[in-house]
Amino acid sequence: MPAAPRAALSLTLLCLAAMPAAAEDPRNVAVIAFVAAADHPPMPAGLQLVCMPVSGQGAPNSDTCPVVKYQGISTWAYSFADNRVALALVSYDADNKVVRNVEKSGARYLFDATSSERGQTVTFVGQAEQWITVPWSELGAP
Repeated sequence: MPAAPRAALSLTLLCLAAMPAAAEDPRNVAVIAFVAAADHPPMPAGLQLVCMPVSGQGAPNSDTCPVVKYQGISTWAYSFADNRVALALVSYDADNKVVRNVEKSGARYLFDATSSERGQTVTFVGQAEQWITVPWSELGAP
């Protein structure tokens, strides 16, 4: 092999070896999975699962809900039964045991969720395009 291609190959391999492990392990990236609403884990008291197919109206529940998967933890965004403008971000381990339950004000009735690898945040979008942004660090393993 000529020297120039060998040098380029060596440089490429060196760059790949220097990449952080987080890029290789998908568990270190918060991803959004659309899960059947009927498959939700046990819900804490006072909460309800409301996932809307359309953000701008009080449409009937969607068949699926956006769920954050991060570091082996699944976080569901529930609405409160008293209809306050807040979401309960309830995180579960692999055995569906609650490991975190945090109230975040600013949105209710979940419509969508997006994850930003650059900002390491998840944005939960609710009714009427209201939204809440949460750092990944609040969604992973405690």
